[in-house]
Amino acid sequence: MDTSGFEIRDWPALRKPVMLVGLGGWGNALNVAKGTAVYLVRKTEARRFGTVITDTFFRFDDNRPTVTIRNGLMHAVHFEQGGLFAAKTPQSDRDILLLVVDEPHLCWDTFAEQVLNIATTTGVSEFISLGSMYDGVLHTEAVISGIASDAAHLRELDAFSIRPVDYHGPTAIHSILHRKACERRLKASSLWTHCPYYLEGTTHPGLVASTVETVARMLGLSIETHDLVEEWERLKKEIQDAIEENPKLQKLIGELRRAKVRGAWANRPIQGPSDDKVIRLKDFRDLS
Repeated sequence: MDTSGFEIRDWPALRKPVMLVGLGGWGNALNVAKGTAVYLVRKTEARRFGTVITDTFFRFDDNRPTVTIRNGLMHAVHFEQGGLFAAKTPQSDRDILLLVVDEPHLCWDTFAEQVLNIATTTGVSEFISLGSMYDGVLHTEAVISGIASDAAHLRELDAFSIRPVDYHGPTAIHSILHRKACERRLKASSLWTHCPYYLEGTTHPGLVASTVETVARMLGLSIETHDLVEEWERLKKEIQDAIEENPKLQKLIGELRRAKVRGAWANRPIQGPSDDKVIRLKDFRDLS
């Protein structure tokens, strides 16, 4: 099977692995999707076994490599490369395979086909892609929606409080990955964490914690997120202080709360707020 867009060092031996794909880029609001995958790599002590060959899928005029030059001598050129990771999970009967990479610029169909070839080669039994999007939700909420491979799987997602998606419009590569996973008769889902659109910048630790905990429950794992929860409690207080100092933000959040009470918030059309209605998380923290 073709995996020529990836450099595989050695194929891992895994037990009925679940493949998790966390992508940066368009479907990574507040870095929740990719941040969740990175956190899972760290907490499961996953071993890197492969790398994305960036020339195949990325435009460097959009995402340029970095160079280190000292005293007129070039020391290094660094390309941002995604990684394939494998984790043994003794507490479960299924291991984990993770792909962490930005959404590619080029050759989506080829990229998705090769990702699923990797899944087939390693014996993946379930495929999950992670996304995050801006929506009319409050920063104190944790809302996750998703799509599944069939109606029975949708009912399983409902047991984890994952809401079914209703959407028509531009898509991310998650849809291509999901379609190809279903074509191979894999149990497949695409999970989307909803992010408050009045927050911007860096990572939202509270939503990363919620997403990690949801994925862990789905996989029958116990993953501690105390560090994320503690960071979120501190950040949440600073956000509340910022809201109390900004009447326009207070009005916006009041409107969201009233819409939620009316039951209208879930499908509320989202218009990007003006600069004076945005809280920039990077003003408080920097986890990038």
